[in-house]
Amino acid sequence: MLNNARQAQMKQYIQSKGTVTVQDLMDQFHVSDMTVRRDLSHLENIGLVKRVHGGAIYLPDRDKDILLSVREDSQKQEKERIAEKASSLVNDGDSVLLDAGTTTLEIAKKFLGRKNITVVTNAINIASILLQNPNIEIVMTGGDVRHSTQSLVGHATVQFLQALRVDHAFIGCSGLSMERGLMNSNMAEGEIKRTMMQIAEKVYVVADHTKFEATSFSVFASWERVDAIITTEELDSQYKDQFEAKLRPHLILV
Repeated sequence: MLNNARQAQMKQYIQSKGTVTVQDLMDQFHVSDMTVRRDLSHLENIGLVKRVHGGAIYLPDRDKDILLSVREDSQKQEKERIAEKASSLVNDGDSVLLDAGTTTLEIAKKFLGRKNITVVTNAINIASILLQNPNIEIVMTGGDVRHSTQSLVGHATVQFLQALRVDHAFIGCSGLSMERGLMNSNMAEGEIKRTMMQIAEKVYVVADHTKFEATSFSVFASWERVDAIITTEELDSQYKDQFEAKLRPHLILV
């Protein structure tokens, strides 16, 4: 079967199932693991599917968010390691920005044993987690609720953030590229991330290895305001070399 014909049929199959594994696709199309992964990369690059650990999810349109309940299970152990390192960079008395996302949610969980820190967030689920610790001051932005990400966005959110100055911002993304910068699936979310980066003394991008050179709908920031990328040892060596040689932000590998 020609590549374009197989990929078209693969897209239809994933659409009909919603979520598939690599093994499902190998069995359905009688092709190798490598071929399936190559086809999924192509379908993701054109915005039709989202690759997750061991498979893929169909995207009805390329601006559609994947529900948090689905994304939380993707690269779970990597996100926990990233969160552990991120938490260690915060000292007592510091102020922290956490944007909406599954990796930043893991960071919030690491803060449950801390005291005397202030956390500013636009994520409803993150604020809810932190309520378990009365020793943390929680500041929530205003804004319009986005149900798929449990976040607050919009003009009111931007205005609220612009009145603040914080020590650290931990920012997630859907994809990152040396050439294009930081990407996200939704422009409203991207505006909030960009504003958070502008008001923080130190900006850390938190991203597991699958986000490198992944593409998404909206570019929300370039690399000028990023101090470091916290990622994992699973990162391909070519990306380690490229980012460390050519970009200002350094890699923190965990």
